[in-house]
Amino acid sequence: MSEHTLHIVDVSAAPGAAEFRQRQERDRAESRRRYFHHLASAFAQRHGADPFELADIALNTLTPRRASGDGELCSCGCHPQLPSSDLHDFGFDCPCSRTPEQRRAAYAEFRESQRKFWASPEGRRIAAAEEAEEDALEEWLAAQSDVTVTEHGGRCPEQWSGEVDGHSFYFRERHDEWRIELDLRPTGRFVNAVSSVGDDGKMQTVPRETDAGDVIATGTIDTRGYGKTVVERAQFLISTIRNHLGRVACRLHSGDLSAVEAALGAPVRWCPACGSELGIVPGS
Repeated sequence: MSEHTLHIVDVSAAPGAAEFRQRQERDRAESRRRYFHHLASAFAQRHGADPFELADIALNTLTPRRASGDGELCSCGCHPQLPSSDLHDFGFDCPCSRTPEQRRAAYAEFRESQRKFWASPEGRRIAAAEEAEEDALEEWLAAQSDVTVTEHGGRCPEQWSGEVDGHSFYFRERHDEWRIELDLRPTGRFVNAVSSVGDDGKMQTVPRETDAGDVIATGTIDTRGYGKTVVERAQFLISTIRNHLGRVACRLHSGDLSAVEAALGAPVRWCPACGSELGIVPGS
């Protein structure tokens, strides 16, 4: 088993993409024009100001500390704001401003930091725990019939794929919400799959056709039985898929249930064979 391949979706050719880019360019030009005159007006009131005074004027003019009625600063992002974190050294060391040589050096430094972390006691502890979970999953899967897990892994999103009782499946969870697709088939749509990473950290991609299936179940991580370990997640996926297959194949609740209702003395709300919810009878 291996982790899922990283896909990069290119929406540049999507319907309306060209019009969207044109609108963005017009909006950028108008934004620059408006703020250029806004700043020029502020400077015009300070004849002979020194550079530090002008810098203070520029910051106060472009990034005022607007606050709502409750005193909280505005966070909608419709006006200029200074960086709110030290990411990329507050913007002074953003990768967009680096030369190819600097990007290669930064990527080499990142890889070395990763190597040192995984060689550290904390890194070895995490790796050992993940290896133990993988061993437990392999052992559990070996005892299952007609179940294959081809790929699994990731945290944002977490993804699984494989087969259960001859049906291909795909599972995806992100931001605490998950879905399961069954009987995957080609969609005719292509994405850019990452094939390698260069010395400068730039990703190399190849086109790959995507598959999709019928969504048979959705929910959140609070769903009963969702589990926390890798084995518990596999058990949850397989039981959910098999419950669905059982309901689809069941012929009892699609037939005449009058005899069952007569024996119970009440309307049948759940199929006694597969557990499918049959709905609430009006007036009951």
